[in-house]
Formats: sequence, structure tokens, C-alpha cells
Amino acid sequence: MTPFPRRPMAAWCASTGAFLFIGSTALAADVPADLHIDRVTVYRGAAVVTRTGQVEIPAGSHRLVIRGLPASVESKSLRVAIDTPTVRLGGIEVEKINEGKFASEAERELRRKLEDAGDRRQAVVDDVQTAQTQLKLLDSLAANPAGSPTKASVDGANLGAVLGTISASSSAAHRRVREATLQLRGVDREIEKLKADLAKVSTLSKQSTEIRTAIEAGAAATSKVSVTYMVEDAGWTWIYEARLDTKTKRLSLDRQGEVQQGSGEDWKNVEMILTTAQPEEDGATPVIGSQFLDLEESQPRLRAMSDRFVAGAPAAPPPALQEVIVTGAKRQAREVATDYMVEYQIPGRVTVLADREPRLYPIASDAFDVDLVARIVPVASHAAHLEAAFKFDRDVPLESGRLQLYRDGAFVGEADSKSFLPGAEVRMPFGADQRVRVQVHDEAAQSAQRGVISKQNIKETRRRYEITNYHPGPIQVEVIDRVPVSKHADVKVEILKGATEPTAKDLDGRAGVMMWKFMAAPQKVVAIRQYYSVQYPRDRTLQTAGEDESE
Repeated sequence: MTPFPRRPMAAWCASTGAFLFIGSTALAADVPADLHIDRVTVYRGAAVVTRTGQVEIPAGSHRLVIRGLPASVESKSLRVAIDTPTVRLGGIEVEKINEGKFASEAERELRRKLEDAGDRRQAVVDDVQTAQTQLKLLDSLAANPAGSPTKASVDGANLGAVLGTISASSSAAHRRVREATLQLRGVDREIEKLKADLAKVSTLSKQSTEIRTAIEAGAAATSKVSVTYMVEDAGWTWIYEARLDTKTKRLSLDRQGEVQQGSGEDWKNVEMILTTAQPEEDGATPVIGSQFLDLEESQPRLRAMSDRFVAGAPAAPPPALQEVIVTGAKRQAREVATDYMVEYQIPGRVTVLADREPRLYPIASDAFDVDLVARIVPVASHAAHLEAAFKFDRDVPLESGRLQLYRDGAFVGEADSKSFLPGAEVRMPFGADQRVRVQVHDEAAQSAQRGVISKQNIKETRRRYEITNYHPGPIQVEVIDRVPVSKHADVKVEILKGATEPTAKDLDGRAGVMMWKFMAAPQKVVAIRQYYSVQYPRDRTLQTAGEDESE
């Protein structure tokens, strides 16, 4: 699934075929390899894990055995390598081992604790039921201590002692019920927490993966052995922390990688790399086949033939990597970039447990000089929204992610960020601008029927927007609105006399969407008049189609 670079060592990739032996000599013994996770490369929806370790390899032909890999390991992504030239590798055999119990140690431990908590809860429930049964018997005796013709009676001389015993026993039974109820609450809370913790690490897998590969050593050696494989239920995404200083018009942008994984194995003290590469099942460029048209004998219509795609030539090797060191006050990741992908090496060694909990790692920090813009979309809201506009003059693209927004030190909300290429114009939102007031006035409009013969309906819309800037200085304002677009020859839309000419029409390729752009001086009212009419046949019903869109 993911291409692995060639390494200067003896290595074989996994295959699903029969086990390959080297030479005719029988395997002398199994050589177990105890390998720990050393390096993890995290993709957006998967991760490539590398385990390494030193293995004592005796001379002769043997079988190297690597146990305890996750059951979700993809065999086609497996790669085993030995860095000793005198040791040769044969084929790789991959087998799923039925453990008879859950393969993840964390999952096994949590399920054991959950079973223990369940047993303790049942013991408390049994104690409550016993106490309640005792209370019923005591209530029966207390109701008729002297007995009846059909029941045993208590001697009058002993009645006081019996009643005292009933009272003491009843009090003790009630105390047991109260204490047991409190215990049940505590046990239930413990069970609830254990279930939540189990949901984080649960894989429901009772299998593990075992790898066996034939090896032949010309002489005894201690060699570094590594195995690389891909796992799912892992990935990372961007979290951006954008801080805007409106006085200096400066934007600081901290980029962080949010990593989480539930692969069933903990990544402890590992070297971790976050990559923007996106592996595909078939990375070849599609080749399009011919398309033919014909006419059927019975019905003269076109018969569309499906396009046929066949596998293309192998992809060219990636270009040479350009290494960039990111500097800053914080401990930043090291970037290795090409025109098509970027790898971020997290500084030091880190631990990511298989609990599906997000963990944030700093990647880079940037700062930009920005222009402040108050953008108003009256069809969606009468509030102005502050945006920071700047040119993204960096070499590495800014990918889509989640923005955490701060304006003058205060948290103002979150938003989704689009991806931006080097040289692109960027807009980042920073919440409502309370110092720009927007008032909407509906003016008197005319609706009429025109012509005895033409029989046309005419509906007018006359709306006036008044924008006032209460900032101490000027600010750029953008007002975005729309006029309906006719999709029928009998429906005519006309801009009326007195309407304010827009700065841009069909904004961003959206028909009918207009933008008025101006610099608003302090304490000055700017009026925008949106006047238009719609004319359509009197005997037809006007329909409005499309979705309400706002920027």
C-alpha cells in the first residue's frame, strides 16, 4: 500500500506465497527476535511502524521469528531487514495467531478489572437482597408479636426482649442497605469509567501476527534486525492557533499536529514523523481508452460506451528532498519538503498510547502582517465579521485544518481552515466586529401587473444598508449580497435606477452574487442601495431555487 525506500541492507518484503527456504539445508532452529517500536511515520489515516532490536544469529541456516505484532498488520506492507552482510534473508511467512484471549495487554487488563468490579457489584446486590429479606421477616414479627391461632406466639414475659431484638436487628439491616447503596454507587462509577477506558483501547482482536523468515548466516553475528509494517486506526490532523493583534495588525500562526491512535500497541519512546503524503492503492496515472458512438437500428439514439481505464506506467521516483530547519522560540519540528509532500520530524522521542486520545505536537510558528477587513453578509447576519487578510508568502503549503482563534488575547471561537498554496491570498475569520454597525431598511417597493395583452407581474425589492464605523480609525468594509438569477426566458431580472453600483459582480464565479468594497471612515454612515425588480407571466407561479449561501 505504501512504497518503502530501499535501504543498504539485506531485506525482503512479505509475500503471500509459499515459504521460501535458502539452499537445501534444513532449518536448524528458530531464532526469536525481540523487537521494540523505534520509529513511527504517521499518515492522515494510517501509520507505518518500524520495530528494531539486536539479535544473536548463530552460523548456519535458521528461521527468524518475530512475534506479537498487531492482527491488523497488512502483509503487503511488511518489510524485514538485517544490516549484516554475512546474513542472507529468504522468504517471509505471515501467520495470524489465535491467542484465545484479547491480544492487547491494556485491553486484557481493563477487561479483568471490569470483571472484578462486576463481581464486587453482584456481591453488594446479594447483601442488599439478604438485608431486605431480613427486614420483611422482622416486619412480619413486629406486626403480630403475640401470635395468632394459626401462628406461633411469643410468651408475654419475653415479649419486651423480642421487640428489642427486632428493633436492633431492623436498625442493623437498614444500615446495611444504606451502606450497600453507597457501595453500589461507587462500584457503578468505577464500572462506567472502566468501560470508557476500555472503549479507548479496545480492538476486539484475539489474534496477533507472527512473522517467520528463513536466514542463512556464514558466521555467528549480532545483527540489528528491523521489521516495518502499516497499521490502521491511526492518523493525524492540523490544529492551528491563530492570534491576531488588531493594534499592530500582526497575526501569529502556531501549527500543531494532533495525533491519535488505537492500533492495539503503545508507541513508547519513539521517533515520530508526521507526513502529508497520501498513499493510494493504485498510484498509477489512469490511461483512457477509446470511446465509440453508434446508432441503433430500431431507435436512433446514442449508445454510450463506458470509458476503460488500464494501469499505466510505474510512477517516477520522487524528487530529491530539500531539508528545511524551522526556527523559533518553541521547540519546533524539522521539515523535509518536496513539491509534493512534507515530513515533520517531532523533536526528541515521544510516547503515544493506543487509547485514541488526541496529543498535540508543535510543528512551526509563523507571523504575518495583515489587513483588517469587516465583511458583512446581510442575507445571513446583520453583524459585521472581522477578517485578517494576508498573502501566504511561504514555501510550504498551509493545509486544511481546524483553527483556534484569538483576537487581542481573547478566545473568540473556532473555524475550519482551507488549504493555501504559496503565494495565495488568505482570509482568516476572527468573530463579530462590534464596532461596525449594520442597519437594514426596507424601502417602499412597487408590485404591479403590467399590460392587458402581456399580462406580466412585476415585483420590486428596494433595500438600503447603512454601515457605520465606530473604530477610532478607518477600516476596509466588504458588503456581500445577491440578486436572483433567471433560469427561464420569461423571467426577467432588472437592476433599478438608483441602485449602488457593486465593486464586483458574480463574486468567485457565483452568479448574481455582488460585493461592495470601500474604506469606511470613523463615525461616517455609508449607504448601499440594493434595488431590483423581477418580471414574470401573471398566469405562472414564481419559484425560488438554490441554497442560501454565505461566505
